[in-house]
Amino acid sequence: MFEIKSTTGLTMARVLLGGFLLATAMNRFTAVDVSYFTKQLAAVGLPELAWLSAVLGVIQLTVVVALIFPWHKLSQYMLYLYSLLAMTPILMLFTHPVWIESLGGFPAIGAGQGLIKYLAIAGVTAYIASYYAGDRNLNDLSLKLIWAGVILVMLWIGGMKFTQIEADGIERLMATSPFFSWIYDLFSVLHGSYFIGIIELVAVLGLLLGGKYVWARTLGLSVAGLTFLATQSFIISLPAYELSHGFPLLTGSGQFIVKDLVLLAGCILLYAMKNKAAK
Repeated sequence: MFEIKSTTGLTMARVLLGGFLLATAMNRFTAVDVSYFTKQLAAVGLPELAWLSAVLGVIQLTVVVALIFPWHKLSQYMLYLYSLLAMTPILMLFTHPVWIESLGGFPAIGAGQGLIKYLAIAGVTAYIASYYAGDRNLNDLSLKLIWAGVILVMLWIGGMKFTQIEADGIERLMATSPFFSWIYDLFSVLHGSYFIGIIELVAVLGLLLGGKYVWARTLGLSVAGLTFLATQSFIISLPAYELSHGFPLLTGSGQFIVKDLVLLAGCILLYAMKNKAAK
């Protein structure tokens, strides 16, 4: 991975986080998202709150503004608030039917693949807020949260690539992408999934060994970062957007994919800030 200065990495992280928030905020004002959040509340026995989706949309747009002016105290409070809110979806792993019962335990997480990405999203948001707030302890903790979040996603989703259900699930994504379609020229659907899974687990191994070996950290972050960047091609090639509202809105698949922008931001921060600490 090319050298990134800490300030440049922070700016890139702000842009990527803002892009994710802006891209998904528009969906919060649609009937589809209102219905989605209503179902999630019903799953844990809570009453219908038709206004919840719109409130979350307003919060996301407010956080986008906060990312533009992160040195202001109010902006930092908004970023901290969103970081806490971003941890809520993680709890849904224990309250909602996101596991694939037919496959047993790990790594069969089904719809929970999108939920585990919020750990890194919370970490990136808290890191930006604590950096500008000058809170060194929380800043260091946030960096560890990002590291854990990136590993969790690469390990869990990488592990699922060794199941037939995941291989079938990603076939359309892979086949339509200019960055991944060549894999099916070399491998079958299942073995192509194995190939991607091995690459993702190589990233995990690099991140785990990265504390001791600089080359391993660079390898792990490079593979993970390039993976999160390349997946954005799915939004166009699938496509993962629709125009029924008169302007582009992400589909459910698109909202899942665009979260990788924040995971990419996490990789950039991990690389830039670790390099800074090493100097």
